[in-house]
Amino acid sequence: MAEGPLAGFRILDLTQVVSGPYCTQTLGDLGADVIKVEPPDGDTTRRVGIPRKNGVAASFLAFNRNKRSIAIDLKNARAADLIKMLAAKCDAMIENNRPGVADRLGIGYADIRKVNPRIVYCAIHGFGPKGPRADAPAFDPVIQGFSGMAAVQGGRGGAPVAVRMALADKISGMTAALSIVAALHAARSRGVGQYIRIPMVEAMMAFAANDSMIGYAFPNDDFRDQAPKSFSIDPFRTKDGFVTIAPFTDEQWERLTTAVGHPEWWAIPDRRERTVTCLRGMAKAFLERDTAECLRLIKEADCPGGPVHSYETLFDDPEVVANESFTSYEHPQAGTVRTPTPGWRFSETPAKLWRRPPTLGEHTEEILREAGFARAQIEELRNDKVIS
Repeated sequence: MAEGPLAGFRILDLTQVVSGPYCTQTLGDLGADVIKVEPPDGDTTRRVGIPRKNGVAASFLAFNRNKRSIAIDLKNARAADLIKMLAAKCDAMIENNRPGVADRLGIGYADIRKVNPRIVYCAIHGFGPKGPRADAPAFDPVIQGFSGMAAVQGGRGGAPVAVRMALADKISGMTAALSIVAALHAARSRGVGQYIRIPMVEAMMAFAANDSMIGYAFPNDDFRDQAPKSFSIDPFRTKDGFVTIAPFTDEQWERLTTAVGHPEWWAIPDRRERTVTCLRGMAKAFLERDTAECLRLIKEADCPGGPVHSYETLFDDPEVVANESFTSYEHPQAGTVRTPTPGWRFSETPAKLWRRPPTLGEHTEEILREAGFARAQIEELRNDKVIS
């Protein structure tokens, strides 16, 4: 049963792949009743990607917990009326089709607000509503490249490098979730719904450019740099692994250099020379020690730092275990599935996994009965292949 702060809100989810499903999973984690509308063959991620277990793709499970599934063929002539009937009893609706698709299907914002003026309608698209790319298709790598994110990650030689996850998709989904929550609050306090467009490229730039563009903050300045210089951002190699350090204040640097036995490094008057000497010295000092000893010294210095995990080691870290940062559930097809827990801790309205990811169309009849359909009407819709 939902206990989260959004318990009582109902979301109609017409999204697929990552950006939209991540948004609605977030809302579901917070307690909203998310109705996932899928085509007869299911969300694309049900059919593609590895690993798979008993026909279930891990990529679908990763973004679709805390939802119910109803299978509707949106290309069927009767589907638009069915979506409107469901939307009439929902607080929010979200889609991430290519611009114009929802309108052509008869389920765009103009269509939906006629049956529910208070609804919050969110659309995730690649680009903004103006400009030559307004209607262009986009997936995560396109947005990482366009937004400058890949350039910021560039290594030696300046070749752009994409972050190896669906970062732009997830940032867009998180932005959409926050926007929907804000609009739901406005709908309750002001009595009106609204349309939200989330351009993925703008969501990505708003997230990434705050610190990575500070070298360009003053347009008339001659200084130009892609990102702030942080010489200690990369992990340091130890005798048997890696550690990270992030000393920010002079006091942290002084304590850390003292802990490794070289306080004289921090006594160098010239700041740049001092920083370079400290970092080169730290690199050598850590390389001569095993990871456990390095972590002890970092802790002794009360300096920000820690181990560098792979997923092979992360799950067993005492910090992760103590805080139950990952949890497992049983899926009827895939068996035991491990997933990260929601990233918030509410004292009174806990966010949690309260529904496993649904099988395709698992809740079709249940959702329609809640909407007032009689059993005979549901059977008629199934015979006409509106639902499956």
